[in-house]
Amino acid sequence: MLRFFFCALALLLLCGLLLRLFEKNFVFFPSPYPAGFWQPAQLGLAIEDIWLTTSDGLKIHGWFVPHDSARANLIMAHGNGGNLSHRVEWLALLREHVPANLFMFDYRGYGRSAGAASEEGCYRDAEAAYDWLRQKFPHLPIMAHGHSLGGAVVIELACRRKLQGLIVESSFPHARDMARLMFGPVPVYWLASMKWASRDKVAKLEIPKLFLHGDRDHVIPYQLGQELFKHAAAPKQFVTLAGADHNDTYLASGDRYFQAIRDFVVSNTSSARSKW
Repeated sequence: MLRFFFCALALLLLCGLLLRLFEKNFVFFPSPYPAGFWQPAQLGLAIEDIWLTTSDGLKIHGWFVPHDSARANLIMAHGNGGNLSHRVEWLALLREHVPANLFMFDYRGYGRSAGAASEEGCYRDAEAAYDWLRQKFPHLPIMAHGHSLGGAVVIELACRRKLQGLIVESSFPHARDMARLMFGPVPVYWLASMKWASRDKVAKLEIPKLFLHGDRDHVIPYQLGQELFKHAAAPKQFVTLAGADHNDTYLASGDRYFQAIRDFVVSNTSSARSKW
């Protein structure tokens, strides 16, 4: 019996060591340039290439999509796979339906951005995007929209910078919830270095928050999106995207998706400009 205990303990420690060594490979799936679609003009999307310097000295790349009737700047933090060029259609449709300038950046190691991704690195990349917008548009409110892993990124951004509103789409409460999905009952998350502890952070954020989640999400289950919402402080709103999976929310839900975002942006910027 004692031998079995030590064998189980050794196996657990080995799993933990392997997790630490390969943790980033379980979280980040970047597509460095030139992978992707880098001709947004073919979809009628006019963009400006923006280069940012993070607080730790890395050069990261972003796309700025201007809007003639912008009520706010909307920072876009994408998920953990590909790069921003894989989101051209999403950006084009958002610009068509939402009165905001859009600024999507690539995390370090993604697309044309230098470096290698990490949890803190993603947070710093979002800060660089915010600081650029605040300098360029000092009187325009800034909101943030994060999809999947990007939801955790913008929640942390809201803890570090002043945001007018927060949109969290198809995201999760904590890294350990995702670890349980991947590893089952084996508690390897005890030894993980990355936390993505959104559950604790949203409880302290009193800015307006919109949560969106597809009820057929096979990557981050709908129930996890509901749990994250449950822990969030008011004011908050949850919109169920009926029939939507993880990456097709804006297509499967159509008008309901874009109307929810448009209403959120408009209702939370009606008197915001004078406050900035």
